[in-house]
Amino acid sequence: MTLLSKFSILIILVLMIMGCENPFNPSTNDNNEPTIIQNTTIDKLLKNLEDAYTRKDLNLYKYCLAEDFKFQLISSEVTDIGVDVDGDGIPDNEWGFQQEIEYHKNLFEIGSSDGQYPPPDEIELRFGGQPIIDDDSEVGHEGWKIVSTYFTLNLKFYDSTNISALGYARFYVKVVDEEWKIAIWRDESNIY
Repeated sequence: MTLLSKFSILIILVLMIMGCENPFNPSTNDNNEPTIIQNTTIDKLLKNLEDAYTRKDLNLYKYCLAEDFKFQLISSEVTDIGVDVDGDGIPDNEWGFQQEIEYHKNLFEIGSSDGQYPPPDEIELRFGGQPIIDDDSEVGHEGWKIVSTYFTLNLKFYDSTNISALGYARFYVKVVDEEWKIAIWRDESNIY
């Protein structure tokens, strides 16, 4: 048996062991679906959150949130942008997972519920600087972390005005099934 035929047999055996995958031609993502980075660290969670906005990807956004998620407004914004979630005629300072998903479906796909704005042509969410991460000492939040970070959010409309928000977000994050999820998003921003 020649050296070349021994080498050919070795290559065939290696390919069989690898499940017939050619290591010199790795598989590609045929369905063009963007990959999701597992939220194994808080930095990866924040990266997925940025990507969810940039891609306008509702499923990726859901992936970042815990099922018991709450969005909270600072008290100075409640009268301006608070929504009457419970139907009592008073703007509420927080809402839960389902309402948040509905808002983001509008943001990413439908546009504002009052018809004033279509969905933005581009969305950019960026976190600036190194986030400050502390332990959450509230009873019932054992193992949670509080992540304070500066952010900018830009909604770009090709035919009209752009909307921007900037300020600080305070995320209360917890581990769910070995991945970090946002349980509470406390908004501390200014909209202009």
